Amino acid sequence: MKILQFGIIGLGHFGKHYVRLLPEIPGVKLVKTSNTSAETDEIINNKEIDCVVIATPPSTHCEIILKSLRAGKHVLVEKPMVLSVAEAKKVEKELKKNKSLVFMVGFQYIYNDSIRYIKNRISELGTVKYLMGENLYCGLLRADVGSFMDAGIHDLAVVEYLFSPGKIVKISGASRSFNSSAKDDFTGVTVKFQSGLTAHLITSWYWPEKVRKVTLVGDKGMVLFNDREEVKLKWIKNSYPVRDGNKSTLPLSGVIDQPVVPIVTAREPLRNELEHFIECINTNSRPLTGIEFGSKVTKMMEEISKRL
Repeated sequence: MKILQFGIIGLGHFGKHYVRLLPEIPGVKLVKTSNTSAETDEIINNKEIDCVVIATPPSTHCEIILKSLRAGKHVLVEKPMVLSVAEAKKVEKELKKNKSLVFMVGFQYIYNDSIRYIKNRISELGTVKYLMGENLYCGLLRADVGSFMDAGIHDLAVVEYLFSPGKIVKISGASRSFNSSAKDDFTGVTVKFQSGLTAHLITSWYWPEKVRKVTLVGDKGMVLFNDREEVKLKWIKNSYPVRDGNKSTLPLSGVIDQPVVPIVTAREPLRNELEHFIECINTNSRPLTGIEFGSKVTKMMEEISKRL
């Protein structure tokens, strides 16, 4: 099988991790990295390079994606894929011209083994009524997007992956900015979907601790994914109780005292993501987070941002 030649565009917060991981994966070779426009053009125009990883600021994604696709490169782009539905449509249009190319968005949490475990066993929760996504940290503060576009998009991707909840029917919430700019430093939003699912999402990039949680609450159980803890998954197997009309209170003590801790063999999500991209190229398969998935998440993000 042919050795896939890679170029990495962008060597910042995430780009450096792709540089670290690619040499560890069989069947690929990292040929060149870039951190300037001139070097980016060198990668895109290099006929020996088969694949590009784009880890530049989000506002640059659309232009670099289009140039790379036109040059016949397979593309893995960091989230957010692009900044608008209009830009997503440009990418879709370009992909239709060369259907042999693999295009994938790096929604890292979709390739997290704990999130995959939830996906495989989500029926055990019964009907999931609501979820909460908490994505809070202190920096990086980006110049071209706000905290919700930067971090909340993780949770929207998880929502789409786990539930495919359909259209948004109601949005409420607010964003806050310290300098009165259009870039939010904090966002709290409640989103109700056509399926009946309600998602409560909180993001901030100026926060005194790092929080990365997803909580799902169903009528047959609950699950907590806490990416900051050693024990990342806690599963509560308890159906919502039937109320007794003669009692004023309904004690639930003991329900969460002894959660089930699933045994999950977890690998680095970014490596899972890269290996999936490579496998899709070698087998001419559609990625889990390809253009269709990326466009759905972009549409959700744009709709929520406009209505906040």
